[in-house]
Order: sequence, then C-alpha cells, then structure tokens
Amino acid sequence: MVKLKFKILATLALISAIGIECTSLVKPATAQTAASLAYHLRQTGAKMYSASWCPMCRRQIQVFGDAFSQVPYIECFPNGREGGLISQCQKAGIQGYPTWVINGRTYPGLRSIEELANLSNYGTPSNTNDKVKICDYKADLIFYERNPQMLGRKISSSQSSLANEWSGIRRNIRGCQ
Repeated sequence: MVKLKFKILATLALISAIGIECTSLVKPATAQTAASLAYHLRQTGAKMYSASWCPMCRRQIQVFGDAFSQVPYIECFPNGREGGLISQCQKAGIQGYPTWVINGRTYPGLRSIEELANLSNYGTPSNTNDKVKICDYKADLIFYERNPQMLGRKISSSQSSLANEWSGIRRNIRGCQ
C-alpha cells in the first residue's frame, strides 16, 4: 500500500514538473521586440481572441508585457464566464482561448513571440533583397522601443523632432547609410 501511494505521488510530481516546464517554454519577449511585433500585428489586422478567466490567455498577455496594450485584443467574455460569449467571437468561430486570427487564418493556443512573428510574416519584406525595407524595419524596431507612445500612430509634419529621430536611427544602423 505504501509503495502504491509512493508511485502515485511520484507520478503526480512528474506530471506537475512536466506541466510547469511546458508552460515555461513560451518566454516573455524583450520590450523592444514585443512592442515592435504588437505594432506589426495591429498594422496587419491580426486579432487575439481571449477570455479573462483563461490561464493560458493571461500567460499570452505576459509574453508581451507592457506592449500588450497595443495588441489587437477581443475579450470574448466581457461579463465573466457566466456572462456568455459575445457575438463577435461566435461569428469568428472561436472555440478555445487564446486564439489568434492572422492573415485570415486561425491559430488556437498560446504562441511564442517567434511563432507570432513567423505567422504574421513579421520582419520578412516581400523581397528579402530589398535593403530599404529591411533597414526601415530595423529603424522602426528601435524607434518604437524608445517611443512606445507612438505605436500605431503616424509621425505628422508637426512632429519634426520625431521624424528626425527616426531618420537618425536609420542612418546609424550598420549597412543602412
């Protein structure tokens, strides 16, 4: 009987350890990467469907850190679990949380920054030899890290200091002069 209890406890401990290790596989991103990807996801029309009571959704939010405020987010249960699913999530056919819709395709489950970048073609100019686009992506990454309040906004002509800052960043990137 004691051996059986020991085996059961050992098995439960092993399962718990594996579960903890699996959830830690999706690591938080650096603030710079998260901010730039969040901006990219917003620009491309991606959406994250979520539920506030969902532990994996909370983990997905943690992956982005402070930049999550820029991620296109739809709360499917704004009144809690008992409040019912909103029609926007029903129409989208969302069955689990979190679920990402990127470029018209549905991707259920917790996703790493790297997966989301790949799924949304982040950092992949349509022509990989296009040096101008690559340099612009790099400059955007640095600029929005320094100026997170500008995420999702265009620099207007009245904001010449910001435009000059972006241009200066781009000039200082090796190979982008």
